[in-house]
Amino acid sequence: MSKPSRLPAVAGTLAGLLAAGLGVLYFAPHGDKAPAPAATNQAPAQRLSREQAMEHLLALPELKAWSAAIEKNSGGSHHGAVIEYDPAPRLVDGKPYYQLNFVENTPQAAVAWQGFLVGTNGDILVEDEANDQLLTLARWRSEQQPMQRAAPRPATP
Repeated sequence: MSKPSRLPAVAGTLAGLLAAGLGVLYFAPHGDKAPAPAATNQAPAQRLSREQAMEHLLALPELKAWSAAIEKNSGGSHHGAVIEYDPAPRLVDGKPYYQLNFVENTPQAAVAWQGFLVGTNGDILVEDEANDQLLTLARWRSEQQPMQRAAPRPATP
């Protein structure tokens, strides 16, 4: 008579432990402190996909103005774009955010202008790397005046 195999029991236990460990990593706070995002009347009721989050970000008037200025100042050779800089969602106060950058897309490289976090609920936070903090859109607009970056550059001789 053959002895029953313990392999299925061991494999099941290991799978359970792995799932529990991944759950802890996903739901554990990462220490990010951010102000509560300001409520907007455009916040979608459903969970945003990564592509929808990018579109939501590109709809900001600042990014539209930056894109237009980049095109104009480069004679059409550079373009504004949003790219994901880390595919893993970043947890802020227990809420998942897509990690995105607005970039100037040149023929040689993509040059980062500004980092953003877009929540699956549509909230947008702005990364202030100089002060190592996250800002609401309202605070970013008042403190950093991003529309000034869209001003035409002086002509170079």
